[in-house]
Amino acid sequence: MQFGRRKQQRGQEPEQAAPPEEIAEREHAVGRLLEAGLHEDAAPLMRELLADYERHLGHRHPTTISLYDALGHTLYQLRRLPEAEDMHREAYQRSTVVEGPDHARTLTYAHNLGAALVIGEETEQGITLLTRTLERREALLGADHRDSLDTAAVLGAVLFSTGDHVRGHELLERTWTRYAASLGPDDLQTLAAAGNLAAARHAVGRTRDAAQLLAEVVQGYARVLGPDHELTLHTRSRLDTMTRAAGLRPD
Repeated sequence: MQFGRRKQQRGQEPEQAAPPEEIAEREHAVGRLLEAGLHEDAAPLMRELLADYERHLGHRHPTTISLYDALGHTLYQLRRLPEAEDMHREAYQRSTVVEGPDHARTLTYAHNLGAALVIGEETEQGITLLTRTLERREALLGADHRDSLDTAAVLGAVLFSTGDHVRGHELLERTWTRYAASLGPDDLQTLAAAGNLAAARHAVGRTRDAAQLLAEVVQGYARVLGPDHELTLHTRSRLDTMTRAAGLRPD
């Protein structure tokens, strides 16, 4: 569906009515399925909800637009990447028209679409959108806001992985420092940012610094999630590989 091509006759804007009871029940069912991680079962119900929202709330309603974005996340979990990108694009385009390009919700959808473009190997478009989104989020919310940091973290990782080591490393370093200051060193987002920064340091030859930082990440995951959690074990394996390859003695 292309939002830009949809035409409405004057005076025929859909009534902003509350969804009927059966739609509310479907909403609860979708919520339970997503909470249980049953994305395959949730996806068709979410598509039915979209049709309900289009009919009862209208294509311009924020709830309708938000569900497109949520469906994009669900399809990503199912690795149906082109469909996920389409849903994120629909949410972004509709919100741009309805709420404006600088609205906080529009910028959330822009962030998600930018990430989807990168994952879908449309890297140049993704970087352009993420860069613009970061600029607008920082102008609207401030550079230390969680949303701004989230976009900076994604953009930094993408830039570094595509060869822009200087700008990518600067963003990763800055983002990790600000996450730690605002969220605390053991917040999962801080730890994820530290893990990305460790990979960047290792790639540019700062192996000892990288290993030291990654060891801190392992310790953080162990404190927060437990020593046997998947993330703790995976990060410990990364650290072991890094130290062996560099001939460093593990602590």
